[in-house]
Amino acid sequence: MICSNCGATIPEGSAFCTNCGAAVAQAAPIQNQQPVYNQQPVYNQQPVYNQQPVYAQPPVVQPVSPSKILMWGILGLAFACSFYFSFLGIIFSAVGLKNASVFALANGSVFGQAKVGRILAKVGLIVGIILTAIASIVLFAAIVSN
Repeated sequence: MICSNCGATIPEGSAFCTNCGAAVAQAAPIQNQQPVYNQQPVYNQQPVYNQQPVYAQPPVVQPVSPSKILMWGILGLAFACSFYFSFLGIIFSAVGLKNASVFALANGSVFGQAKVGRILAKVGLIVGIILTAIASIVLFAAIVSN
């Protein structure tokens, strides 16, 4: 070893320099350390106080006007009642129902024009599904009969 104070050579294991008498800093012996993947996790044993609970934030909802829900409900029912375009009634009714659910999420419930639009959209969806099924059967029968 070499003294960090005077630079003289010191025998191994000495606590003081034999030349100047300065204390020798002993290097800590190297211990065999376990690899990181074999070490056990260290948990904090102290209880945690004053920690605020974390709640999920409600989703940000863009407002939907009740008149828009009514419009989609009317379009859905009108197209659902037409024989050849009943599939469009299903699509328009689905959009009306989606807008009604967004309206209910933002306002707590569906009321007024939004409620009427939701009812029309539900009826349009049912009628559209039935007439689309009938139109598909008629179209299939026409193709098969030729």
